[in-house]
Amino acid sequence: MKIKHILSIIGISGVLLTGTSCNKYLNFTPENSTYDQVFWKDGANVNRATLGAYALLRDALRNERSYFIFGDIAAGTLLTGGDYWNYKDISKNGGYKFSYAPYLEGSVWNWTRFYKIINQCNLIIEHTGEMDADLFDDGESEKNHYIASAKFLRAYTYFYMQRVWGDVLLVKETFKDPQDIPDMGRSPEKETLSLCKEDLAFAIGNLESSSIKSFASKGAANALLAQIYAWEHDYVNTEKYIAETLKGGYSLEDIKDYRKIWQGDSKESIFELNMLYNSTGDEWSKDFFSPFLTSANVPGKGAASSWEIDPEFLATEFETPEARLDSITAPFPNSAKQKVIRKYDRVEFYSTNLSNYAVDNNLVLMRLADIILLRAEAYYKNGKEGLALQDLNSIRERAGLPAAQFAGNELFKEIFRERRREFLGEGITQFDLIRMNMFKEFDEYSAYYSQERIDNQGYYWPLNMRDLLPQNEMLTQNAWWKNH
Repeated sequence: MKIKHILSIIGISGVLLTGTSCNKYLNFTPENSTYDQVFWKDGANVNRATLGAYALLRDALRNERSYFIFGDIAAGTLLTGGDYWNYKDISKNGGYKFSYAPYLEGSVWNWTRFYKIINQCNLIIEHTGEMDADLFDDGESEKNHYIASAKFLRAYTYFYMQRVWGDVLLVKETFKDPQDIPDMGRSPEKETLSLCKEDLAFAIGNLESSSIKSFASKGAANALLAQIYAWEHDYVNTEKYIAETLKGGYSLEDIKDYRKIWQGDSKESIFELNMLYNSTGDEWSKDFFSPFLTSANVPGKGAASSWEIDPEFLATEFETPEARLDSITAPFPNSAKQKVIRKYDRVEFYSTNLSNYAVDNNLVLMRLADIILLRAEAYYKNGKEGLALQDLNSIRERAGLPAAQFAGNELFKEIFRERRREFLGEGITQFDLIRMNMFKEFDEYSAYYSQERIDNQGYYWPLNMRDLLPQNEMLTQNAWWKNH
């Protein structure tokens, strides 16, 4: 039983189970026990709660464009225009100083919005598990599908948080009163990822293969599990679950159709968040994607409000002409030397006022090219350089580049470089940098990441202790940011 695809009828953010937020450090909302006794008696309500969990994830990633800040700005591949003066210190131009982020503190130093997702998933897992299978149209299989979807989203959320801030507060059950949440310390990464793997094992066993990429599926769960094993440098299991992922029938888009990837439900996409424009829904966004637009897309939009691709990155990583670069970039209207990313530039004007527009693209979180290059990484680490090179060249050739010949550490570095090229502006590169430990391999990182910073995990973001510590006396700051 697939989750009912009603996004085109109603906005999924309008069917949240969680209501308003509270001030407690995990940002949970109290349950209403009387209402719960009614709500969790109908399978359709579980569907609504599940749609709400997807909406919470979408909103958490879009918050102040934090998805792109964490994955791209922090990796130095994008430069922000003058209107984004408060992004300077956290970017390459400011030396990746994550401890100075004025007016962004609530999005880059505070993880509470992600705990709303966790709590929503915990509610679904606990209450749905207690419901009789007869309450669902398709019985036990549909019931387990909803639990599996919630476990997939919980695993995705925890894994995302772990890669952004390091060790998290591991919450496995709902709290009845958000004003009475006990203080708790941060859990070791191994414990958090162990829960993620348990959740995904259940998801794999109870989700179906799905052509609707904006919902959890067996393929997405396998892909996420492969990513977690790669993060742990368990490349044997990485290979294993990539093989399972590929059973989902995904295929690379031809370079002539490359930009279809971000238009929704492409044959290459594995998991994405729906943000397509619809006049009756509210999944679409204007502000989230707006830095990738110029006056060529929106008349009157100034260059200072746009993000350009770092010129040094362009010069070193795209020195060879290729069809991929031509497909996904465009020059600034007033400066041919500056380039902007075009992955998110489908603009829909919904009134005669040209300031009223929506960006009609989805946010692709996992796609086949990612899995192929992750397999190249795993092959390399497992001593299969020939296979690693084959995977690397399959992506290069799709991009319009000639097959390359690399071996040893140069092959591993080239896999990272190809990932930077392929996933430019997709919120991925900083996590690749951490997982593959490339800080000393490239001057644009080694100049700012001392060995001491690396040893103290200064690639993770600091926490806003001013807001969080008074509410949780056991919370600790990330080591590097205690004195920086």
